[in-house]
Amino acid sequence: MDTIYIKVINYSTISKPISIIRKYNKAPIGEIRSAIDQDKSVLEYSYLSHSGIRKIAKCYDELLKAGVTCEIYDEFDEQISRDILSNLINFHKETEREVQEQLDEEAGFEEDES
Repeated sequence: MDTIYIKVINYSTISKPISIIRKYNKAPIGEIRSAIDQDKSVLEYSYLSHSGIRKIAKCYDELLKAGVTCEIYDEFDEQISRDILSNLINFHKETEREVQEQLDEEAGFEEDES
């Protein structure tokens, strides 16, 4: 599956990353703690999901702001940068805009033909 996910690397207290991650991942606290302890994904979405990618970015930013070291990985378990994530978000926005323009144009053509 084509996914992007976050791993928590380092933190001062376990409550910081758990409280932030719970905003985006409604899994039980014990499950999130276990994922952190076992160096597993704590938040994961398809890279095709615009809302999911935005949630990954927001969660990542909140974790960093709280002093939690975390990393973003792709479906090949390769670390990716926040900049790449931002580019992907912008790509999704641009694609969404282009699709809407095409739909608007097609709707306009149908009205003219009537």
